[in-house]
Amino acid sequence: MSTLGGTNPAPADLRPLAIMVGAMAGGLVLIGVILALIGGVLETPSTWALLVVAAATLAAWALVLVMPVPRPSDGIPSPAAVSPVVVVRAAVLEAPAILGLVLFFIDRQTLLVYALPAVFSVAGMWLFARPSVVAQRISRGA
Repeated sequence: MSTLGGTNPAPADLRPLAIMVGAMAGGLVLIGVILALIGGVLETPSTWALLVVAAATLAAWALVLVMPVPRPSDGIPSPAAVSPVVVVRAAVLEAPAILGLVLFFIDRQTLLVYALPAVFSVAGMWLFARPSVVAQRISRGA
């Protein structure tokens, strides 16, 4: 295993995970574009739908923030230790956007019910689910 600076796995070791997280985030953006093209409107959705996606988004962010990370045995996180944490974080952060997609079709087909959780999902993936961020957190032993 090659290391960069002796503390984190080299970017080449984490590249497949970074591609996966980027594809998940890009897929959310692509879904938003498709929803706009099929006739989604920018009007205020039902209050209940906004509350559901807001609660799901807050729960996902809270879960990711309190989710424990494994402690490295030698201080250097391996890609095998980083991979499950990245996948779980990305999946948890993507869930509110998928719920927003479901509510888009159940409610009045307003883009906001999908766009709001999707924006927070993509931001959360950038802040918490990137492999380099997870590797840094594991190396800190937090």
